[in-house]
Amino acid sequence: MKKLIPSLFALLLIASGAPAGEEHGHGKIIPGPKGGRIIEVEGGHAEFFVQPDRKVSVTFHGEDMKPAAPAGQTVTVIAEAPAGKAKLEFEKTVDAFVSKDVLPEGDGYRIVLQIRNTPDTKPQNFRIDYHAELCGGCNRPEYACTCDHGTGSHGGHAH
Repeated sequence: MKKLIPSLFALLLIASGAPAGEEHGHGKIIPGPKGGRIIEVEGGHAEFFVQPDRKVSVTFHGEDMKPAAPAGQTVTVIAEAPAGKAKLEFEKTVDAFVSKDVLPEGDGYRIVLQIRNTPDTKPQNFRIDYHAELCGGCNRPEYACTCDHGTGSHGGHAH
């Protein structure tokens, strides 16, 4: 019994020290204002959002989550769909970057989002498992799920 109590105490310490979410260093998953996936980028956050027409928009936000107008960033997406890879090019709008083309049909495939702060800087790559069906917990698309389902691949969490 004396050996069991220190072991249980150690397990409790380990369990209580685990963060609630590893997504953004904030200890929780941040919901995107448009309903998309928030990703931590240099200087703030970016929201990856698949629009109803299947075009992708990427909106930048400061550390305070206030929208920031697109600046010198460049954005590309590579969709690794069952029918083959598709590269989406983006154009800058007043408040976001929007893909010129739509995502390939279906879902359940990997998307690689690449963001550069300026055209000559090293890119930041984010992998998102694209699943369009709604999560029963948060009622958001699975790729943008904000439910705490652990640190597995659920919800397309960017790593």
